[in-house]
Amino acid sequence: MGAMVSSVLGVDWLATARRGAPASTGHALLWRGGLIAACALSISVAAWAGHPAGYLQADPALAHLLRAMALIKGLIVLGALGAALWRYGWPIAAPVALGHAACIAMLAGSATMIWQLTLIPLAALMFHGALLGMLYLGWREGSWREH
Repeated sequence: MGAMVSSVLGVDWLATARRGAPASTGHALLWRGGLIAACALSISVAAWAGHPAGYLQADPALAHLLRAMALIKGLIVLGALGAALWRYGWPIAAPVALGHAACIAMLAGSATMIWQLTLIPLAALMFHGALLGMLYLGWREGSWREH
């Protein structure tokens, strides 16, 4: 039962996390700082890209529904960010770490675009593409050499 619980998409996450000693503090701080900076940049650009005032006046009910969806997507972003910050505390291959940062920054930016009611179809495509990217990284993580 324990093996089933810790295995998602064929990856034993607990065994992957326990494989090595915790990452060096310098590497962990570098990856974590880069991830937070990428998310902040993505959110800033997405917030700058649009102004929702016209949409809020045109169809307030739809705007409130979309903003509620953006809040739910924001919770998903926070969960992914927390998981990646934890994961950066263990040895991780550079391609995986960069992939996490890129996908989570895309998640954060697309959730902000939906909140701003800007380019919603593109934001939805970005959000779901980033989720698929995170699933791919999790599935293939063991195939890259860890540092």
